[in-house]
Amino acid sequence: MTERSAAAEFAYLHRLPPREALAYLQGRDRLTLTYSWQDLWQAEHAQQFTVSRLANLDILKAMQDGITASVNGDLSRRDWMRDMKGLLQKEGWWGEREVLDPETGEVVTTKFDSARLKLIFDTNTRQAYSAGNWQQIEAVKKTFPYVRYITKRDDRVRAAHQAWDNLTLPVDDPFWDTHNPPCDFRCRCRVTNMTAAEYERRQGAGTIKTEAPPEVMREFVNRRTGEITQAPVGVNPGFAYNVGKAGARAQELARIAGEKIAASQLPDAIAEKFLQDMSLPVTPSPGSLEEFIAAGKKITDSLPTTEPMEMLAALKLRLKNEPGTDRECTIVNEGAGADLVRLASTAYPASWVEAADNHGPLYAKLGTADRGGHWSADHQQYPVGARVELPAFGVVTVEQNVGYVVVRDLGNAAHEYAHRLQTALPGLQEKFAELHQRRTLGDALESLKTLEPMLNYSPDEMTRKDHYITPFWGKDYGGEPMEVMSMAMETVLSGKNLARLYNEDREMFDFVVGLLFHWKP
Repeated sequence: MTERSAAAEFAYLHRLPPREALAYLQGRDRLTLTYSWQDLWQAEHAQQFTVSRLANLDILKAMQDGITASVNGDLSRRDWMRDMKGLLQKEGWWGEREVLDPETGEVVTTKFDSARLKLIFDTNTRQAYSAGNWQQIEAVKKTFPYVRYITKRDDRVRAAHQAWDNLTLPVDDPFWDTHNPPCDFRCRCRVTNMTAAEYERRQGAGTIKTEAPPEVMREFVNRRTGEITQAPVGVNPGFAYNVGKAGARAQELARIAGEKIAASQLPDAIAEKFLQDMSLPVTPSPGSLEEFIAAGKKITDSLPTTEPMEMLAALKLRLKNEPGTDRECTIVNEGAGADLVRLASTAYPASWVEAADNHGPLYAKLGTADRGGHWSADHQQYPVGARVELPAFGVVTVEQNVGYVVVRDLGNAAHEYAHRLQTALPGLQEKFAELHQRRTLGDALESLKTLEPMLNYSPDEMTRKDHYITPFWGKDYGGEPMEVMSMAMETVLSGKNLARLYNEDREMFDFVVGLLFHWKP
């Protein structure tokens, strides 16, 4: 069995997936040479990776890559320490070595041995898992609004940390700004979230603390910068920040800066230099089909599993964090059909749903037929005020940009809502049409009834079937491929036929993922 570090073992036991931890480590994409642990302070670690007094960028990069591989489950602590010891020995850094501190001009001594390697590994992995854990806590705080502090409850726990054991406070309580473990080197504490119902039950039973003990602050002077800060007693001043919030803040700053640079239309060289000076990764937004496919592949390759339902859960959690989902679309009427469409819309990027809401009113009903349907006033080009008879709705009066959907289940609701998005977001539909045209160039129209005689198709329903997982994907509407987007979104977001899509049409799978994360209305 592969040996795990204490931090990795904790993450495994509590089923903490490494995605957010990996994102935190990958966000620390700037290697920084430092000569004192005080050179890089608190939240600066969210963007930079360093090992004090290691004046060799190649070794520093190897350490960072190895720690990232370990968090991903590809390398044990024992293997990492073995590899780093061999590299340090080869480069002459094992044992004691004198280095020149450029800040002071002094010659200082550094030492690399097994104890220090263990400390470097455990500190970085615990910080990474802590960052990932906190970002998950933030993502589900509506359902789990409380956070509980937990120690190892043995004789090695620091006295101050013992006082916080079982302390349970709201997620947004400022206590967590400075007390999100680890709170010091070799700290083994952790936090977990809690529902309101469990909080009330435990509070009634007296098994949790609901008020933090009086906080005593101590003054700390950073000898490298002269800056004076305050830190709670029991928390190492270098750890007196919330690593999860710092990581999320760094990612958000990178996103905002990238968008502003893109909007500024600066020359590429100047924009890239600006972002590098800010220590922000240069990640241009995809534009071409190939760029969206490549961006999606990068994400799908990073998912921790290829088992369809686990993959879907991992993908939805990441979508919730970035670009952000969980926004219910606005439906004019009520009823079971409207509820299904609202729920289906929460899987889509919130910015897409908002744009569709702003486009015009939407009505939804539960249908009784085998197939759902979508009708849009602007697509059919009916004038406002016209009277039209629609299945399930009867005679309706056309409103500006109005849409009507009939659904039969949740997967179908995801499909029909995608048709609504086609109307509201024509630029998104253009991407799918472009890919379809490229893939079916030269293909003849074929009868769906002939291709799939067991299904209830009419003789005039035609398709360019390409190598889609079912011929219906390429159904032709007077030259328009209107089902590619809706079938693709239904498959990826509902999980129906997800394994087939992943295994038989990886290009389409990656393309959809790339759009979900990167296409903007």
